[in-house]
Amino acid sequence: MKYNLSKRGAVRLGSFGLALVLVAGGVAWQQHLVAQDYKMQLETVYTRSLGELSTYLTNLSTDLDKGQYVGTPKQLSLLSAKIWRESGGAKSALSSLPVQDLRMDTTYKFLSQVGDYAITLSKKVASGQTLTAREEANAKALRQHASKLKEYVDQLGQQIRDGQIQVMALRVTGDETGGTQASGLAEGFEDIEQTMTGYPTLIYDGPFSDHLLTQNPKLIQGMPVVSLSDAKEKAAWAAGLSSQELTQGDDENSRMPSYTFQGQDISVGITKAGGLVTYLINAREVGEQRVDVDNAIQRALQYLNGLGIEGMVTTYYEINDGICTINFASTQDGVILYTDLIKVGIALDDGSVVFYDGRGYINNHYQRTLSAPAISQEQAQQSLNPRLEVQSVRTALIPTSGKGEVLTYEFTTRSKDGQQILVYVNAANGEEEQILILIQTPNGTLTK
Repeated sequence: MKYNLSKRGAVRLGSFGLALVLVAGGVAWQQHLVAQDYKMQLETVYTRSLGELSTYLTNLSTDLDKGQYVGTPKQLSLLSAKIWRESGGAKSALSSLPVQDLRMDTTYKFLSQVGDYAITLSKKVASGQTLTAREEANAKALRQHASKLKEYVDQLGQQIRDGQIQVMALRVTGDETGGTQASGLAEGFEDIEQTMTGYPTLIYDGPFSDHLLTQNPKLIQGMPVVSLSDAKEKAAWAAGLSSQELTQGDDENSRMPSYTFQGQDISVGITKAGGLVTYLINAREVGEQRVDVDNAIQRALQYLNGLGIEGMVTTYYEINDGICTINFASTQDGVILYTDLIKVGIALDDGSVVFYDGRGYINNHYQRTLSAPAISQEQAQQSLNPRLEVQSVRTALIPTSGKGEVLTYEFTTRSKDGQQILVYVNAANGEEEQILILIQTPNGTLTK
């Protein structure tokens, strides 16, 4: 059968086809612009995080070098505390970079251990003991690896500034064999991880010693594996999006195996066992503040309840870049469990959740058998410095160096010069376990 197309029909058909091409081209261009904007936002976040990582590592390397020349226990204690803070800052900056696929476990462990090992050695010297030859050798090895890590990160930063590699090259891509291959900046981080395997195994009385890092997350033990579709639905709820707005990322194969999902400006992790939210990061720009702190805390509690997490109490909060990050601790039988922590970040422009970290809670939370205090509150209070005025007291379970957890009385006190001090007294023997100084700032409460 033949169809005869008139000249006018041919012109109409051609015009219609041209219109379709123009519309398709316009849509494609618009999508290109959106993708470019998203890419620029991510590049800004990644570049800032890489700069922060470099700064922390520079300070960490310098202070580790200073440590070998310290002459008094007091100065060593001050320097060790600084090293501990710097290693924690470096971990935080590294976690903001999309390097989960590169298996940075060894680097994370190094940053955890280097700060805590410094504190442990400082306590030993302060008690009048001397360091063993092995401890000094370990400290030297840590200094060398910290310096090497700093050099690698500085080289990567310089290559970015010179235009040799792109920030977005952090992502890894699949190869023809079905594995993964790193390119650009990602390859640099892969090299870093390989160089970190030579530092010594540290078995010492600290919370990040190797024998404790081998523990698996307590909360998800024995939980069934959830399907990818169920995990995606949970991630969508956590992100405040529809499941169609999320795409699947690469699985996180760590001690907390997880699915990962991405949407515009948003990343979410969901445990494969139990389908729990491990983290959420929304990198959108936060506008002018219209939500106060009390409202932000209430919104964070509502979010936790929506995740099925109850019995949490607010501990401290901090405001940075328009985001109020609230620390929550779990409770059991009226006891605060400071090991079971969750952080929720609320954007103060509209009260939405833009940050969530539940990994501490997933790692440590379980139903404990809590014994009653062996000594009374009055007996515990006798351990306090007489210059401190007690304002309130409650029971709390706190982490200890290498010993797990200990039940304490948490005394909130005030010194004669008006400083607020937290003192934790062992509820079994009356020994002081920990002292924290509270610093009230316009942006929240800090401790030191």
